Amino acid sequence: MSVVRPEPLTIRSAEDQVYEALRDQIIHGLAPLTPLRLNHLAASLAVSTMPVRVALRRLESEGLVTTLPRRGSRVAPLRVEDIEEIQMMRSRIEGLAARTGAPNVDEVGLAEMRRHLASLQKSIKSKDIDGYVAHLRAFEDVCYQASGWPRLTRMVEDLRRSAERYLRIAVAGGGDSVLTSRFWERFYDAVEAKDGAAAEGALNEALMWTLEWIREYLTGSDQNPVPNANKPQRVAKATTKQ
Repeated sequence: MSVVRPEPLTIRSAEDQVYEALRDQIIHGLAPLTPLRLNHLAASLAVSTMPVRVALRRLESEGLVTTLPRRGSRVAPLRVEDIEEIQMMRSRIEGLAARTGAPNVDEVGLAEMRRHLASLQKSIKSKDIDGYVAHLRAFEDVCYQASGWPRLTRMVEDLRRSAERYLRIAVAGGGDSVLTSRFWERFYDAVEAKDGAAAEGALNEALMWTLEWIREYLTGSDQNPVPNANKPQRVAKATTKQ
């Protein structure tokens, strides 16, 4: 008797869609302290208030939203201690992914890393933060996925997304010099040499360099990198179905 193997489900719940829509907007620059009013969000996203409540609780657990009794929810402020914690965790977790993945990257993977590194360098020259983030993530993933540890790579992705908000706002505030390829060139050389320790070292240098840039920006910033940042920003609509 043959065993029926079900196909992976692709239908997402309304809660997941609302969560992803709000998380994406916060990470991509929804200003710190922007109010997240329940009824307004539900109307904007064309859902009832229940999936919005669930999404806000999830975002609060990730440190992206703060909620106060009788005052509602708002986008969490950017705090130096939070990005320090995130980068230190990334150092350990991504460091493990780099160390275990580097010896396993084959020639096909190396060619893919070279392509993304070249695209990353072009994004730096054009100050394209979207391109930089996308190509850096794809570049790293070749190595991380070669570790063969899917739980580890999922943890890496969660932490990278948490850090991305800080990077984007720092760059928007004039800190585009934080975008550099020199650490990633060394990272590639280490992977090509199948030297996991050197790959981890290059990664950690990059993480600490970025942390210093963001720390400097936050300590000298009023956290208003865009005009009218203290005014409620409109939350874009998402296609959701209950």
